[in-house]
Amino acid sequence: MSFITRDDSAEAIANVAVKPYLRDHRQVYLLTQKQNYNMIELGRIMTETTGQEIGYALVSLSEFADIYRAEGDGDELAPMYHAAAMELMDAVTDDFQHITGHEPMPMDQFLRQNYQRRLVA
Repeated sequence: MSFITRDDSAEAIANVAVKPYLRDHRQVYLLTQKQNYNMIELGRIMTETTGQEIGYALVSLSEFADIYRAEGDGDELAPMYHAAAMELMDAVTDDFQHITGHEPMPMDQFLRQNYQRRLVA
């Protein structure tokens, strides 16, 4: 799966909004980080970030929704889980760098920053 942070998305969208040459030929962009990850790789990164073993077990779509429903995210995350299982979230582009002039925040950095914020809050 490929990801991009909300802040990076907002930065790219703002750039497209104020720079006509980025949109004057009906360009289409796909904003992603520089690498995609499978669930095993994400578990490894999350284990390194938290210091706790985080694994992955394949579950059905309804089981996935139930797991995250208590947090209020089940119905929102289930379609993304389904799309990832179908490999519809695997694409990686350099569109973000083309638009902004720099690379997007990598997944491990994003997780470290956000995990640390939760510990402090």
